[in-house]
Amino acid sequence: MTFSILIAAGLLAAQPYEMLKIQTAGTEVVVGRLSLPSVGFKNVLVIDVPGSGPNTYENRRRIGRTTEVRYHDLFAAEFARRGVAYFSYNTRYTEVDETTPPTFDRVDKARFGSITPEERTQDLEDIVRHLRKDPRLARCQVLLLGWSEGSIIASLVAERKQVPIDALFLAGVPADDAYSTILWQHSGEASMINLRKFFDTDKDGRITRTEYESGDPRARARVGNKTFDDLDVNQDAVLTADDFRLILKPRLQQILSAVERQDDDWIWTNFFRVGARWIQQHREVEPNGTRIPRLDLPVFLFHGTDDANCPVQGVIDIGNTARERGRTNLRTFIVPDHDHSLEFVSWAVSGSLPEGLKILFDQVERWPTDLRPIGRPSQAWPL
Repeated sequence: MTFSILIAAGLLAAQPYEMLKIQTAGTEVVVGRLSLPSVGFKNVLVIDVPGSGPNTYENRRRIGRTTEVRYHDLFAAEFARRGVAYFSYNTRYTEVDETTPPTFDRVDKARFGSITPEERTQDLEDIVRHLRKDPRLARCQVLLLGWSEGSIIASLVAERKQVPIDALFLAGVPADDAYSTILWQHSGEASMINLRKFFDTDKDGRITRTEYESGDPRARARVGNKTFDDLDVNQDAVLTADDFRLILKPRLQQILSAVERQDDDWIWTNFFRVGARWIQQHREVEPNGTRIPRLDLPVFLFHGTDDANCPVQGVIDIGNTARERGRTNLRTFIVPDHDHSLEFVSWAVSGSLPEGLKILFDQVERWPTDLRPIGRPSQAWPL
């Protein structure tokens, strides 16, 4: 179902929004959108902290040829149904553009490429200050929902303690810095995560010729309809991460070279919509893996086992470190067979809430009454 069909079918109620313009400490103005439940408001406010690249308060996207979805509309409506307020906002130098698929945004690339993690952190702090001055939100518990790079920014805000935050809800969490994560994404491990679920029928972590050639042709199309011999680069008769590391090595070298020569245009067009400075600056930021275990506010981590953007082992290690230090403020939810988005696309297309997202929404809805001692992965969703 498309977003419009979801509304027509009664699976998603249209949610009223308020547009806000927030002056930052510098000269920038953040444009955001506030959703307040019409009934049953629980005095809980979730502020979405966007991930890497340009983001808008809608994050409208085209899926496939015709299906369109407004990411934040779905989140705002689901939170409103549970009595929770929700705020989303444009990243700096980004505006909503309703006419230009597939990302429906307009970005000042030259200025956007210069954004630093420090500036993103300060913008979020200014947003929290502004929202806390709203009389309707004065008694609210403020929860930061950070996904991917957003989890880094959210944890930085929590550690700096310049604004009061009540809890962090972090998903798709990179334990390492952005540069190291890029290296992992090109190590072959991410490729195997994407392909094992289609071909590794005996679940031994490798793909044999028989498994590959008997696999669904639509799955083979994901790798350009390559033959088994095309992919078995090291010629050891099985497909492993090492084969895909060798295949991806030239591309990784292109990316690293573009970063070195500050070629923002190449990075934007051929890799991801960020600048070289963003990648370099993130190398200087302490990774989540060491920061999160020492935070003293409640932290909830959500991660899919099939996340090919950030390795699930990083979140497992964060939980282990916190437990070894006797921390009881950290809870991790490792969700089997879920991707980096906790299967958001499935929700957008089918209208059925995936298990991982349901867990996240349920935990927010229960806040702050469900604060049992935490520190171990939830037994309901084991590793």
